[in-house]
Amino acid sequence: MLNRRAFLTFSAGATAGLMITPIPWKLTDDVSIWTQNWKWNPKVPKRAIYFSELASKMDPSGAGIRVATVDGQPIGVAGNPDHPLGKGAIPSMAAAEVGLLYSPSRVKTPMKKTATGHQPISWDEAEALLAEKVGAAKGKVAAVCGDETGSASEIFNALVANLDGQFFLTNGEAQSASRAWKMMGGEGQVGYDIENADHVLFLSADALESSGTAVRNAQAFSATHPSGKPATAKYVYAGPVQNNTAVVCDEWVQAGPGMAAPIALGLANLLVQDGMTASFSGFNAFARKVAAYTPARVERETGVRARDLQRMAAELKGAKRPLVVAGSEFLGGGGASIQLAALGLNALLGRVGATGGVKAVADAPVVVPGAVSRSAMYEGDFVGFMQRVAAGKDSVDAMVVYDANPAYALPEQLSGAMKNVPFVATISSFMDETAAEADLVLPASMTVERYDDVYTPYGAAEATYNVNTPVAKKAFDTRHGADVALSLAGTLGMDLGYRNFREVLKAKAEALGASWRGLKRGQTFTASSSAPKQLNLAACAIDGPATMGTGALALAPIVKTNLGTDKVALPPLNVSTVRETDCMVQMNAKTARSCGVKAGQTVRLSGPGGKMTAQVAITEKVMTGVVAAPLGLGHTAWDEFSRGLGDNAFKLLAATDEPETGMTAWSKTLVEIAHA
Repeated sequence: MLNRRAFLTFSAGATAGLMITPIPWKLTDDVSIWTQNWKWNPKVPKRAIYFSELASKMDPSGAGIRVATVDGQPIGVAGNPDHPLGKGAIPSMAAAEVGLLYSPSRVKTPMKKTATGHQPISWDEAEALLAEKVGAAKGKVAAVCGDETGSASEIFNALVANLDGQFFLTNGEAQSASRAWKMMGGEGQVGYDIENADHVLFLSADALESSGTAVRNAQAFSATHPSGKPATAKYVYAGPVQNNTAVVCDEWVQAGPGMAAPIALGLANLLVQDGMTASFSGFNAFARKVAAYTPARVERETGVRARDLQRMAAELKGAKRPLVVAGSEFLGGGGASIQLAALGLNALLGRVGATGGVKAVADAPVVVPGAVSRSAMYEGDFVGFMQRVAAGKDSVDAMVVYDANPAYALPEQLSGAMKNVPFVATISSFMDETAAEADLVLPASMTVERYDDVYTPYGAAEATYNVNTPVAKKAFDTRHGADVALSLAGTLGMDLGYRNFREVLKAKAEALGASWRGLKRGQTFTASSSAPKQLNLAACAIDGPATMGTGALALAPIVKTNLGTDKVALPPLNVSTVRETDCMVQMNAKTARSCGVKAGQTVRLSGPGGKMTAQVAITEKVMTGVVAAPLGLGHTAWDEFSRGLGDNAFKLLAATDEPETGMTAWSKTLVEIAHA
């Protein structure tokens, strides 16, 4: 266990030594000169500059941004201090909204796959082919959408429903939390009032870097940790790697990957033994189940020492406004058992519906006929569906992908199953791995070029709604995916009630009671969370998914959003932020000795899904028995800045069932290591 003070003391000498060497400053100078000469960098003309307020669509947390434009040409991005989810801070992916507009990997025109590669075609030809293939596949159509916060998902959902097909949102932490909340009897989605908590425990949730509303969470942390003054809240991270969340938290508790649930249940057991109860139904059943999670068992299964678990329980009980936030190190694949255990612990602490606790946030009103709510959309499990397709237990003749890159971000055997789908069409801004394999590629407009919306990203404590209007001329022959879907519906004889996506957004604003004029000007509509109905805690202590693989090392990811996400690869402007160790797998010295490897050696990791190759970095930021691999690397498509940089850790994974929730999971994986 390494606390914040010890880490700062440890790192001070290393930092001082780094600053006095001329090497970093020379590299910085070279990079600044190099990047200024990239031909797609927008040049600032000497004219009036206008600022428009939007909500980022590339940043999963929906941070507010201000885009500077000159004559319809975007030239820069800054944070929006008036936006409730960012308050002026800007994450790395949101900062890339303008830089990627002219990226070499942009899809510039519709393309059809041929024997010699993808060939440009017209929009008329592309839409005719799409209508032909999707219409002929009625009953065996699937659509997967990566836009979890926008109304575009409603259009695709209604389109596929009219074709008797299957619709999926991409798997992630929001889906796991939604399933858990529904199993407890909750409605809407889960939010966390982190700003008003005085003791925050993150169980595997990389909440200050990549999980939930990470920018908002980081702002809350900063507010409670003023420079030069005593902290007004304690933040604790429990997980296998001292990641960007753990390194700034007041305490890092070492815990194995995928072990958030037994830790939460072990804490609940100690609190129940100490006399704490919950007013929700099912408490007695919950108390009986958690009794099995003794400190000795938790230490054996998770690596968290019994005395640390007991101290953590005492600190939670002693805090005035404690809050527990759980997640998956892989930003998905944790199943619902992790979220159930953490929600049960919050209920025991009296934090459900309380200030500084867990909030119930209503779903956005559904305005597209035939569509369902976001919570209902999360009932579909795309990974589980692709498992059935790979096993021959389900079939699909046509698949439409929007704002997602499943060929990259799925366990390898499932992404391979996509190649056997007779027709795949993707609506994408970039030539990613899915586009490279697709039969039809349709170029999607980017955030600054289109109408779009953002409703309440996962983790927000209150409902928020933003509408984006186009602030820049289209760089290429692109369209919004939602408008493509509406056009397809019309061609197939469906009436989804709207001629274009702008009309959908106007109807959504009216249904919410928001000002359309104010939304178009960049204002954020907010609505308070609602009091949760009577919940049932009986389901909060269930068995999680089985561990996959037979290797000696537990696999943990390292997530750094500057390297990219599961949808967007390394932005060219972020190349200068990549360090050599970012492309390496990491382990501590004791683990390295037991495996017979040394720093800098090239090794091959073998998991239940496949293999990856990387060099080894030795660091004490990884707990013993764990090998940490970076996510966001190993692309086979995109551009020269990200293609071939590192290897793809998703290849190691294999999905398994979580029996009591009906979900698939892949966050508990063992791997073998060998010299390459």
